[in-house]
Amino acid sequence: MVQQHEERMHGLIAQVRADGFITEGHFAFRSGMHSMNLLDRDRLLSDTHLSSRMGYAISRHFFLNRIEVIASPSVWGAGLAQWIGFYLEPRRPVVYATPGERDYTFSDAAAEALAGKRVLVVDNLILTGRTTQDFVRLIARHDGTPIGLGALADFSGIEFPIPTFGLLNSSLDIHRQEECPGCRAGSPLTELGY
Repeated sequence: MVQQHEERMHGLIAQVRADGFITEGHFAFRSGMHSMNLLDRDRLLSDTHLSSRMGYAISRHFFLNRIEVIASPSVWGAGLAQWIGFYLEPRRPVVYATPGERDYTFSDAAAEALAGKRVLVVDNLILTGRTTQDFVRLIARHDGTPIGLGALADFSGIEFPIPTFGLLNSSLDIHRQEECPGCRAGSPLTELGY
Protein backbone atom coordinates (compact mmCIF):
# COMPACT_ATOMS: atom_id res chain seq x y z
CA MET A 1 0.00 0.00 0.00
CA VAL A 2 2.77 2.47 0.95
CA GLN A 3 4.76 1.47 -2.13
CA GLN A 4 1.68 2.03 -4.30
CA HIS A 5 1.22 5.52 -2.84
CA GLU A 6 4.90 6.36 -3.44
CA GLU A 7 4.62 5.16 -7.05
CA ARG A 8 1.53 7.35 -7.55
CA MET A 9 3.37 10.34 -6.08
CA HIS A 10 6.37 9.73 -8.33
CA GLY A 11 4.02 9.54 -11.34
CA LEU A 12 2.22 12.71 -10.28
CA ILE A 13 5.45 14.67 -9.89
CA ALA A 14 6.73 13.32 -13.22
CA GLN A 15 3.52 14.53 -14.87
CA VAL A 16 3.83 17.99 -13.28
CA ARG A 17 7.39 18.25 -14.64
CA ALA A 18 6.49 16.86 -18.07
CA ASP A 19 3.66 19.39 -18.44
CA GLY A 20 6.08 22.26 -17.77
CA PHE A 21 4.73 23.38 -14.39
CA ILE A 22 8.18 23.23 -12.74
CA THR A 23 11.09 25.35 -13.98
CA GLU A 24 14.67 24.66 -12.93
CA GLY A 25 16.86 27.52 -11.71
CA HIS A 26 17.85 29.25 -8.49
CA PHE A 27 15.06 31.21 -6.82
CA ALA A 28 14.78 33.28 -3.63
CA PHE A 29 11.45 33.87 -1.88
CA ARG A 30 10.49 36.76 0.39
CA SER A 31 10.65 34.37 3.34
CA GLY A 32 14.40 34.00 2.76
CA MET A 33 14.06 30.40 1.59
CA HIS A 34 15.69 29.33 -1.68
CA SER A 35 14.58 26.76 -4.21
CA MET A 36 16.24 25.08 -7.16
CA ASN A 37 12.85 24.74 -8.89
CA LEU A 38 9.91 27.08 -9.38
CA LEU A 39 6.31 25.89 -9.43
CA ASP A 40 3.88 27.65 -11.76
CA ARG A 41 1.00 27.38 -9.29
CA ASP A 42 -1.50 29.39 -11.31
CA ARG A 43 -1.22 27.26 -14.43
CA LEU A 44 -1.06 24.06 -12.38
CA LEU A 45 -4.23 24.80 -10.43
CA SER A 46 -6.09 25.69 -13.63
CA ASP A 47 -5.43 22.14 -14.90
CA THR A 48 -8.37 20.23 -13.41
CA HIS A 49 -6.81 16.81 -13.96
CA LEU A 50 -3.57 17.61 -12.14
CA SER A 51 -5.15 19.78 -9.44
CA SER A 52 -7.59 16.96 -8.66
CA ARG A 53 -4.64 14.57 -8.30
CA MET A 54 -2.91 17.08 -6.00
CA GLY A 55 -6.07 17.30 -3.89
CA TYR A 56 -6.25 13.51 -3.72
CA ALA A 57 -2.62 13.24 -2.58
CA ILE A 58 -3.09 15.84 0.17
CA SER A 59 -6.37 14.28 1.32
CA ARG A 60 -4.62 10.91 1.50
CA HIS A 61 -1.89 12.40 3.69
CA PHE A 62 -4.48 13.67 6.22
CA PHE A 63 -6.99 10.83 5.75
CA LEU A 64 -6.71 9.47 9.31
CA ASN A 65 -6.84 12.87 11.04
CA ARG A 66 -10.64 12.92 11.51
CA ILE A 67 -11.06 16.18 9.59
CA GLU A 68 -14.52 17.71 9.88
CA VAL A 69 -14.09 20.97 7.93
CA ILE A 70 -11.54 22.37 5.48
CA ALA A 71 -10.76 26.09 5.57
CA SER A 72 -8.81 28.21 3.09
CA PRO A 73 -7.58 31.79 3.43
CA SER A 74 -7.16 32.46 -0.28
CA VAL A 75 -8.89 32.16 -3.60
CA TRP A 76 -5.81 30.26 -4.82
CA GLY A 77 -6.21 27.65 -2.11
CA ALA A 78 -9.98 27.43 -2.56
CA GLY A 79 -9.91 25.19 -5.61
CA LEU A 80 -7.40 22.85 -4.02
CA ALA A 81 -9.50 22.77 -0.82
CA GLN A 82 -12.54 21.70 -2.84
CA TRP A 83 -10.67 18.71 -4.28
CA ILE A 84 -9.39 17.70 -0.84
CA GLY A 85 -12.91 17.87 0.60
CA PHE A 86 -14.21 15.82 -2.33
CA TYR A 87 -11.71 13.00 -1.77
CA LEU A 88 -12.12 12.68 2.00
CA GLU A 89 -14.54 10.02 3.23
CA PRO A 90 -17.08 11.16 4.09
CA ARG A 91 -16.78 14.28 1.94
CA ARG A 92 -16.11 17.36 3.97
CA PRO A 93 -17.35 20.94 3.63
CA VAL A 94 -15.04 23.82 2.77
CA VAL A 95 -15.23 27.31 4.27
CA TYR A 96 -13.47 30.41 3.06
CA ALA A 97 -12.33 33.59 4.68
CA THR A 98 -13.36 37.01 3.48
CA PRO A 99 -10.26 39.17 3.04
CA GLY A 100 -10.38 42.62 4.59
CA GLU A 101 -7.95 45.51 4.38
CA ARG A 102 -5.71 44.13 7.13
CA ASP A 103 -7.04 40.71 8.04
CA TYR A 104 -9.61 38.02 7.32
CA THR A 105 -13.10 37.43 8.63
CA PHE A 106 -15.60 34.60 8.37
CA SER A 107 -19.23 34.99 7.41
CA ASP A 108 -21.71 33.92 10.09
CA ALA A 109 -22.36 30.66 8.21
CA ALA A 110 -18.62 29.90 7.91
CA ALA A 111 -18.04 30.70 11.59
CA GLU A 112 -20.89 28.37 12.53
CA ALA A 113 -19.41 25.60 10.35
CA LEU A 114 -16.05 25.91 12.19
CA ALA A 115 -17.31 25.99 15.78
CA GLY A 116 -16.29 22.87 17.67
CA LYS A 117 -14.85 21.22 14.55
CA ARG A 118 -11.48 19.71 13.62
CA VAL A 119 -10.20 21.91 10.77
CA LEU A 120 -7.66 21.23 8.02
CA VAL A 121 -6.16 24.49 6.74
CA VAL A 122 -5.38 24.46 3.00
CA ASP A 123 -3.63 26.98 0.79
CA ASN A 124 -1.88 26.67 -2.54
CA LEU A 125 1.50 27.88 -1.25
CA ILE A 126 2.79 28.88 2.15
CA LEU A 127 5.19 31.73 1.44
CA THR A 128 6.27 33.75 4.51
CA GLY A 129 3.80 31.93 6.77
CA ARG A 130 2.26 35.12 8.18
CA THR A 131 -1.10 34.64 6.43
CA THR A 132 -1.22 31.04 7.58
CA GLN A 133 -0.41 31.92 11.19
CA ASP A 134 -3.07 34.66 11.24
CA PHE A 135 -5.61 32.33 9.63
CA VAL A 136 -4.96 29.53 12.13
CA ARG A 137 -5.49 32.02 14.99
CA LEU A 138 -8.74 33.23 13.35
CA ILE A 139 -10.05 29.65 13.18
CA ALA A 140 -9.22 29.15 16.87
CA ARG A 141 -11.04 32.42 17.76
CA HIS A 142 -14.13 30.92 16.10
CA ASP A 143 -13.81 27.78 18.26
CA GLY A 144 -12.43 25.60 15.48
CA THR A 145 -9.46 23.33 16.17
CA PRO A 146 -6.78 23.53 13.46
CA ILE A 147 -5.30 20.02 13.20
CA GLY A 148 -3.15 20.28 10.08
CA LEU A 149 -1.96 22.43 7.23
CA GLY A 150 -1.78 21.24 3.63
CA ALA A 151 -0.39 23.04 0.58
CA LEU A 152 1.30 22.39 -2.73
CA ALA A 153 4.52 23.72 -1.17
CA ASP A 154 5.73 25.36 2.03
CA PHE A 155 8.45 27.99 1.46
CA SER A 156 8.15 29.58 4.91
CA GLY A 157 10.84 27.75 6.84
CA ILE A 158 8.57 28.06 9.90
CA GLU A 159 7.88 25.28 12.36
CA PHE A 160 4.09 25.50 12.74
CA PRO A 161 2.44 24.14 15.92
CA ILE A 162 0.27 21.84 13.78
CA PRO A 163 1.44 19.18 11.29
CA THR A 164 2.31 20.76 7.94
CA PHE A 165 2.47 18.98 4.60
CA GLY A 166 3.93 20.60 1.47
CA LEU A 167 3.08 18.07 -1.23
CA LEU A 168 5.80 19.13 -3.68
CA ASN A 169 8.47 20.29 -1.20
CA SER A 170 10.88 17.46 -1.94
CA SER A 171 10.53 18.01 -5.70
CA LEU A 172 11.14 21.75 -5.48
CA ASP A 173 14.46 21.31 -3.65
CA ILE A 174 13.82 23.98 -0.98
CA HIS A 175 16.65 25.17 1.29
CA ARG A 176 17.53 27.81 3.83
CA GLN A 177 19.87 30.35 2.24
CA GLU A 178 22.89 29.19 4.25
CA GLU A 179 22.35 25.59 3.06
CA CYS A 180 21.46 26.40 -0.56
CA PRO A 181 23.44 24.41 -3.16
CA GLY A 182 22.75 27.12 -5.76
CA CYS A 183 24.38 29.76 -3.56
CA ARG A 184 27.36 27.49 -2.88
CA ALA A 185 27.78 26.90 -6.61
CA GLY A 186 27.43 30.63 -7.41
CA SER A 187 24.37 30.05 -9.63
CA PRO A 188 22.54 33.19 -10.79
CA LEU A 189 19.70 33.99 -8.38
CA THR A 190 16.21 35.12 -9.35
CA GLU A 191 14.52 37.01 -6.51
CA LEU A 192 10.77 36.57 -6.50
CA GLY A 193 8.31 39.14 -5.20
CA TYR A 194 6.44 36.58 -3.16
